[in-house]
Amino acid sequence: MKPQNILIVDDEPVNVKILKAMLSPEGYQILTASSGPEALVLVDENLPDIILLDVMMPEMDGFEVCRRIKTQENLRVIPVLMVTALQDKIHRQKAMEAGADDFLSKPIDRIELLIRVKSLLRIKQYSDEQLESLKLLKQKNRQLEELERVKDGLTNMIIHDLRGPLTSISMNIDLSLMKLRQDVHIKKFLHNAGSYCIYLNEMIEGLLEVHKMEEGKIEIDASVIDPPALFSEIVEQYRPQIEAKQIALSCNICPDAPALEADYRLIRRVIGNLLDNAIRHTPCQGKIEISFGPEPSGEGILVKISDNGQGIQEKYRCRIFDKFEQVKLKKKGVSTGSVGLGLAFCKMAVELHGGKIGVEDGLEGKGCSFFFTLPLKPAGNNGAGENSHARDSEM
Repeated sequence: MKPQNILIVDDEPVNVKILKAMLSPEGYQILTASSGPEALVLVDENLPDIILLDVMMPEMDGFEVCRRIKTQENLRVIPVLMVTALQDKIHRQKAMEAGADDFLSKPIDRIELLIRVKSLLRIKQYSDEQLESLKLLKQKNRQLEELERVKDGLTNMIIHDLRGPLTSISMNIDLSLMKLRQDVHIKKFLHNAGSYCIYLNEMIEGLLEVHKMEEGKIEIDASVIDPPALFSEIVEQYRPQIEAKQIALSCNICPDAPALEADYRLIRRVIGNLLDNAIRHTPCQGKIEISFGPEPSGEGILVKISDNGQGIQEKYRCRIFDKFEQVKLKKKGVSTGSVGLGLAFCKMAVELHGGKIGVEDGLEGKGCSFFFTLPLKPAGNNGAGENSHARDSEM
């Protein structure tokens, strides 16, 4: 182990000799300085582990030397033990104000000196270890930040690459539909394929928007929403999956519900994600219920999508909206009720509006009931988008 360095600063050679005689047998490496300016140079060049500093010195006294050492960030962790013949409390107070870590009076008692030195060196060692740990943590943090940048770049690259073939698939489906108007079966299959292209595109957009919301780079484009038109559009998108599993779907929209002002695109995708989730986890000939109405407090809107599927264990319900927790749970074989970042997106989008999201028991004591609340106007609404998204379609 490398010997610890002690710098003795005293203008009296006899005092230096006495201190060296007391400390050298302990295996310390001793450096000496006979003046304040010389001491400052040695401190800067050698970074001693502790400084024994005399107070009464010509040209620059010990108080000033200590003050200059403690004002430098790379030196302030070095313990300073003031050694002086002055006994009064005023000088002790002055030494502490200068930044001294301890005070030792002359004549020096060897046992007391060794106790003070070893105690301060131990504290210095702990401080050095903490600084080294902090340095390692900062280095690891920089590495994590770099990995995060690489991950984001990779995600954007994958999304960009996915969009090309997805666009080509959609175009070919549209062209096929134009040429096969007489063949009902092929037309239905192509319509289904087209709906899955839309779904895939929404997943891609979801990846981008989760990232944007995490970075605080997305703003709400609020408009007045017509609930019947909203739910009609969403249900039609997922009708092929609903019919394929012969699911009984009911949609209850309260006629007395107050007008809702929100970002139509985001809320549509939240409801779409939750409905898709319910369809995936509802058995054939199962049930799904959608409800839209005023929150019990009367201060907002409550949307609920319930099913009688396999459900989610209660102990996992508080974790499924976290994208990192979803990965952990799926590795354990726990059904999180969704695919990809669907639930993470839902939570972020709802909270962006100032609402809340959760999950409870579903229909007939089975399955899940995902619900979320929204204020009548989104939090921080900038008044953008005054046009209503009302449509003429009926459920």
